Amino acid sequence: MCSHKYLIFKLLIFLLIYSNGYASFNKNSSVLIVFAIDSEANEINKIMSRKEEVVLKHYGINKKIIKGKISNRNVISAVVGIGKVNMGLWTSYLLSKYNISHIINCGVAGGVINPKMNKLKVGDIVVSSEVAYHDFDLVKFGHKVGQVPELPQRFSADRNLLEKALEAIKTNLQDVNGYTGLILSGDQFIDSSYLAKIVANFEDVVAVEMEGAAVGHVAHIFNVPFIVVRSISDIVNNEGNEVEYNKFLSLAALNAAKIVQEILKLL
Repeated sequence: MCSHKYLIFKLLIFLLIYSNGYASFNKNSSVLIVFAIDSEANEINKIMSRKEEVVLKHYGINKKIIKGKISNRNVISAVVGIGKVNMGLWTSYLLSKYNISHIINCGVAGGVINPKMNKLKVGDIVVSSEVAYHDFDLVKFGHKVGQVPELPQRFSADRNLLEKALEAIKTNLQDVNGYTGLILSGDQFIDSSYLAKIVANFEDVVAVEMEGAAVGHVAHIFNVPFIVVRSISDIVNNEGNEVEYNKFLSLAALNAAKIVQEILKLL
């Protein structure tokens, strides 16, 4: 029964992809920028020109998105809600409804200090080379931690977007460092008490949040280039990092938005 459902699911995805031609970057396509919360989207929405609010009505749920332009690129901005399901659901829906050339997940994240990343601080930028789930576990059935059956453990970001992001960091922000690496996602706000388990499974993690891996998952299935751009709102290793998060959320969201704006100029 399970294999039958998987076959139907893959067939539906195949039909969606090849009937709409998602990854084509042309004058009619748009870059989809997805956020978890309004605070992460505010700065991007401020700089958009020719804005048009669209309310999507789907099974009794109204979801507002904003269509417009940034640096002469068509952009769709969508605040989809916190967590992997919200991000996966609405990203998939928007891919099925619009001609999307690229997906950028913009927002904040908790930074992870390790021997190779001992200078990471609040406000710094972390760009995904890869994303993965830290709370998906079918190890007892022969899979790696974070690996969904029939899919890779890690989803790789688009190399061109990654290069543009690193270029944007070098030219756009002062007193802020930029890093690239593995960003992990799970349906928890991570503090120091939970961190050891994550690092045991993913020693190269540089940041943790709650949505990026869902973007990578959907982008992988739909074959659309993606990247996750996060600014550090708190250091997970620190006790009471939720206080840091509340204090520096706005600063971190602003820094991430600046990088995304620059990426759009460079595309």
